[in-house]
Amino acid sequence: MTTAPSDRRPRLWRITALIAVTVLLHLLVINWGGRHIRVPAPAALQENTISVSLRTPPAPTQPVSLPVAKPAVKRKPKPKPQPPAPAPVASDTLAIATTTSAVTTDDKATAATEESADSAENTPADKADTSAADTPPKADTPEAPGGTHYTVDPPPPASLEYDVQATYNNMAVHGSGTITWKSDGSRYTIEGKAEDFFFTFLRFSSSGDINEFGVAPELYTEQRIRKSATNTHFHRDRKQISFSASTNTYPSVGGEQDRASVVWQLVAIGRGDPGKFAPGATIDLFVAGPRDGEVWRMQVIGEEDIRVPAGPARAWHVVRVPRPGSYEQQLDIWFAPQQQWYPLRLRFSETNGDFLEMSLSKLKSLPPGT
Repeated sequence: MTTAPSDRRPRLWRITALIAVTVLLHLLVINWGGRHIRVPAPAALQENTISVSLRTPPAPTQPVSLPVAKPAVKRKPKPKPQPPAPAPVASDTLAIATTTSAVTTDDKATAATEESADSAENTPADKADTSAADTPPKADTPEAPGGTHYTVDPPPPASLEYDVQATYNNMAVHGSGTITWKSDGSRYTIEGKAEDFFFTFLRFSSSGDINEFGVAPELYTEQRIRKSATNTHFHRDRKQISFSASTNTYPSVGGEQDRASVVWQLVAIGRGDPGKFAPGATIDLFVAGPRDGEVWRMQVIGEEDIRVPAGPARAWHVVRVPRPGSYEQQLDIWFAPQQQWYPLRLRFSETNGDFLEMSLSKLKSLPPGT
């Protein structure tokens, strides 16, 4: 039996109305629940929430000595004394002197020779001519003061591997890095780099001596992404610092560092004289970069509990804050006394907001003397 079309229409209308009412009720329940029901975040997410706040380092609480040279001061040479002018001679006497000069010249020369010989024989040894010895040597520049001496103990050779996080032109980057420290007690070398799969952000090296000032660089090389390598020379023989990327020069008096060696000089100071590391203390070091140099004030913030990929550690936080208005980078370092004072974390912060942070992931000791 076939149902007539007129009987189907009321039935379809009822089904459509029922569906519409059901959807409307669901929407009303969802809307009411969204306004009145709050679901708490999972405990795991609450525990892993990290709050970061930046704080200004406290003011220094102790005086510091700067290992810099005084500017050269040139002394004006003393004027030489002029011989006295000859006395005027009368015209009538001039004729007589001219006539007799030819006759007496030989006699005067002989007498002068005999008188000189007699004077040399009769002059005692203790009254010899000492004018040359009494005259102090002339100096164009005064003696430059020496640099600051620290009690240092350089660490044993090691290879440190780091996880790297950075931003470049506001783009987040992740990679890896290494720093290798080698020393035989009299010489040292530092090799370091930070890179990802495509680029090397920073590559640097430093080499030199270990002397009475501690780590004493001779050559520092630095190459940043998309830039040419630069060399910084420490000429201790002529007491000068020069640069391949500029014509600047600085006097060298001892204790100067480059951007790589300064970290290991602080390591050596921490091992040799840990009392230098106290909250609020400062250590001033002259640091030469790729083009110029200036005194870096390394300020001790204090001891902090940190966690790096290699594990948790207690470390001294030291920061280098540039002078107001400077475009130089800020450097934060965390040194671990329980791990030979090696740097567990380094963070380089630029004024444009970019940064590069290296966190220790693996530490490998190297054979002594390498």
